[in-house]
Amino acid sequence: MQLRDIAEEMQQRSMAARDWVFQVLRTAIIRGVLPGGMPLRQDEISAQLSVSHIPVREAFRQLDAQGLVRIYPNRGAVVTKLTREELENAMDTRIILEMGAIRAAIPVMTEECIEKASEILAQCDVETDANKLEDLNLQFHLTLYGATNNGFLLQLIEQLHANVDRYIRPYYSAAEVSSQSRGEHYKLIEACRNGDTEFAAAILRTHLEKTKVLSLNSPILQA
Repeated sequence: MQLRDIAEEMQQRSMAARDWVFQVLRTAIIRGVLPGGMPLRQDEISAQLSVSHIPVREAFRQLDAQGLVRIYPNRGAVVTKLTREELENAMDTRIILEMGAIRAAIPVMTEECIEKASEILAQCDVETDANKLEDLNLQFHLTLYGATNNGFLLQLIEQLHANVDRYIRPYYSAAEVSSQSRGEHYKLIEACRNGDTEFAAAILRTHLEKTKVLSLNSPILQA
């Protein structure tokens, strides 16, 4: 899959050019289309996406801020590649943040929030595309954490999710991904509905520890 394919899938719609380029490149990195260590050429990306160099440079800076790209003086931008230790640290940080997020969310969580998360799970049950399934998985978690009304927290979680996700998406099928998470997601929803904060946190920890194992067993780390 080339950048053009992702660009057509996402479509620019009313997004600013820099934000659209950022989303296309971010998606390409997460899906493994732009793997760790790959140099990013402004000319090539501008040509493939039919945009000027300006939104591409701005997108590089956004990706650098998220840790997905590193910009080197006189060398340009390169997709980052995490070491095993860095990946493990990223997952441990995710576990801490997401357990804190669910503990903060449940006391203020509305029925509307729970129903919205349940609808996303229903979509997961019939989705067979691994990329779309992972997108829905993130939506599910952020919907629950969104009850905290803490945008900064959600941004940090999404950033860590992106850095870990690229070690999972290209290497596991939809069946492998869903088998790991489906039952735990439904247990998590039930705990939220019952207002059982500590049980929800325990379920989430188990769920994320399994994600950690998947990421650390990624073939790219074994290479």
